[in-house]
Amino acid sequence: MMFDPTIFDNLKVVFEGAMYDMDLSGELQIVNRTDRVELSAMSRSFGMEAVRKPDGAVKGSFFLKASLADLSAELLAEQGKQPGCSLELEFVYPIQEPARDCEEAEAILRSIWGEAPSILQVVQTVYGQEPSVRTNHVTVQFSRKLDERQIDDIPSLLEHLALSMERLERQGNAASR
Repeated sequence: MMFDPTIFDNLKVVFEGAMYDMDLSGELQIVNRTDRVELSAMSRSFGMEAVRKPDGAVKGSFFLKASLADLSAELLAEQGKQPGCSLELEFVYPIQEPARDCEEAEAILRSIWGEAPSILQVVQTVYGQEPSVRTNHVTVQFSRKLDERQIDDIPSLLEHLALSMERLERQGNAASR
């Protein structure tokens, strides 16, 4: 019997290949990769994290996720349910002035991704660390599920990820002057 890959499996292979192509071309450098099966919730997630250059200040990641409900909708061909995967992007980088830098980050990401995704920014600081270093953790969540119909869009999506990293890094360099 042949194994029929799920939507998650197919998207994962394309995302992974496209990221390794960007790493091979020198556009990004992959620094982490996660591939998880959560047995308690029967969900899967796959993600890769990269920087633009070895000393890049902005780490950019994508996370592809499929829940039990997503898998069930696909395998059982449940009526009225849209099978697919959720996609989340994350950017982590140091900031100087939270109010100013977060507002600028929101504007940069909206100019690239538009108004559709939700953007959440969480600023963290380490207690007792002097000088105080603040880190912005930005999450971009897409409400629409992905499936094989978006496979051709994945390289472009990852180019937008790299562009977001470049512009956030440029913002950070300008803010530190």
